[in-house]
Amino acid sequence: MREYDQIAAWYTAARNPNVGVPDLAALTPLLPPRARVLDLGCGDGVPLSRFLLREGVDLTALDSSPEMVERYQAHFPGVPTQCVRVHDARFAPGSFDAVVAWGVLFHLDDGEQAAAIEKVAAWLRPGGWFLFTSGDVQDVTEGEMNGVAFRYVSLGVATYRSLLEGAGMRLVRHYADAWQNYVYVAEKATPAGSGRSHA
Repeated sequence: MREYDQIAAWYTAARNPNVGVPDLAALTPLLPPRARVLDLGCGDGVPLSRFLLREGVDLTALDSSPEMVERYQAHFPGVPTQCVRVHDARFAPGSFDAVVAWGVLFHLDDGEQAAAIEKVAAWLRPGGWFLFTSGDVQDVTEGEMNGVAFRYVSLGVATYRSLLEGAGMRLVRHYADAWQNYVYVAEKATPAGSGRSHA
């Protein structure tokens, strides 16, 4: 989103360095060693990419804001990074063990969110994980950050559950975190007879 180009410096300074970290700390033990993880909507990479790298994952990052991507690359020059909208992103099926989309989906409209969930499902390996944030009820709200207007679209728990299931994923957990972000954790189905146990 180009709106983030306008607030990049403020966002970097104002971002809480703890938000999202407990959620990733609960997710990473479920991943294999050297897990392949996509930070979708990575921003400047702090704190989520920073935490994931410390956990030893093989990280890829994507954001649609050129200014944010520039800041990300300054922080983490060794991480493969794309500046592209999720709709235009291309990864091979099964490329990732997990996809994290913190503060991303609710910037998209209904149809775009559904398409993004389908894409994520394709990018995940069987048994892979998808962690994202949005609202817990269906609504559309207007807000602003540092004087720049943003529109937020939440589809609500029931719709997200349906979209995830339609894409071959299972909603495992959904909850409000300590900062009142609403967090969803889903797992991609494994083939029948694989013998894999669920967490």
